[in-house]
Amino acid sequence: MARVAALVKKEFRQIRRTKAYLGLIFVAPFIQLLIMGSAITNEVKNIPLAVVDRDRSFSSREILRKIRAVPLFEYLGELDSDVQATASLDGGVTKAVLIIPRGFEKDWEKGLTPSVQVLIDGVDGNSAGVSLGYITALSGKLQKTWLRERLAASAAGVNGPGRPEVIPRFYYNPGLDSKLNFVPGLIGLLLFMMTSMLTAVNIVREKEAGTLEQLMVTPLSGFQLIIGKLIPFTILGLVQFSVGILAARLIFGIPVAGSLILLYLLAFLFLLSTLGLGIFISTVAATQQQAMFVAWFSLIFALLLSGFFVPINNMPRIIQLMTYLNPLRYFMAVLREIFLKGTPFRYLLPEAAAMGGMGILFITAAILRFRRRAEG
Repeated sequence: MARVAALVKKEFRQIRRTKAYLGLIFVAPFIQLLIMGSAITNEVKNIPLAVVDRDRSFSSREILRKIRAVPLFEYLGELDSDVQATASLDGGVTKAVLIIPRGFEKDWEKGLTPSVQVLIDGVDGNSAGVSLGYITALSGKLQKTWLRERLAASAAGVNGPGRPEVIPRFYYNPGLDSKLNFVPGLIGLLLFMMTSMLTAVNIVREKEAGTLEQLMVTPLSGFQLIIGKLIPFTILGLVQFSVGILAARLIFGIPVAGSLILLYLLAFLFLLSTLGLGIFISTVAATQQQAMFVAWFSLIFALLLSGFFVPINNMPRIIQLMTYLNPLRYFMAVLREIFLKGTPFRYLLPEAAAMGGMGILFITAAILRFRRRAEG
């Protein structure tokens, strides 16, 4: 037992001396718990909503007042036409638009069944269903309130108010099929996992074998070395991406509604960010195990803060700000927009700029670390 105790003491000393292990054991799990506990939620809130009010009556203004008081919605104001309503959904500005027709109040006073139409972005079926449920419930509450107010008039022989009817119209995913939302996201998730993790582990393996040091003493510059590492994995990433698109079409019946060329161009920008991240991880990690752990931690971080499981609008404000550091957030939006909506490039310019900027940042940081190591 004395020999076992001595071995255990040696292992603890080794762990204590290796600062990377302390970070992996204590710091990383704490950060993961903090992020997961804050980001994962079943709540649906902060849904961007606008209204097209054609009636301009007391009753329609009362509907607007009630909607603005519901914390579920982020009220964005009034729109002038159905064209603006559709454009706001296409551009991702709103997730729901309530349309109140002309004659709404008159139909209500006559005891008829007035109707309001709700245009809903159905890409996220869960949020779309909850949005419709809240609007329908709000309609029922208003009907009860108006009924009490008109009770005396109804008793005197005047027609009682009719109950407003909510007519939903789901855009992009009429059947609220969850696979239309998850399958494109899975393509981005698998691409992130393969490119970042494989790149990091491959380079660290060369570092451990000593071949990387041999390359660094050749006439190759740090930039040329990084580019030489990027090209093969970029090709592999695009091949995997093509397989994902093909599987989505043939197995799940999900075609690409938008431009395939645009999708591949934005996928290339995404690959720059993920491959750059993988190369940067390889400059930080000393062993393959460390590279795997850091890459896995990055994957968990990217997954939780991408909007894959939980819409970003549902997360706390501080967590929402953290998602801007996540390249998968932008590519997840790109995939869903092009796959389901056929969104043109002008609406995706912010995502393209963010992914390209992150790619340049990661690659530049990796080149500088390689250069510093070669000079050292």
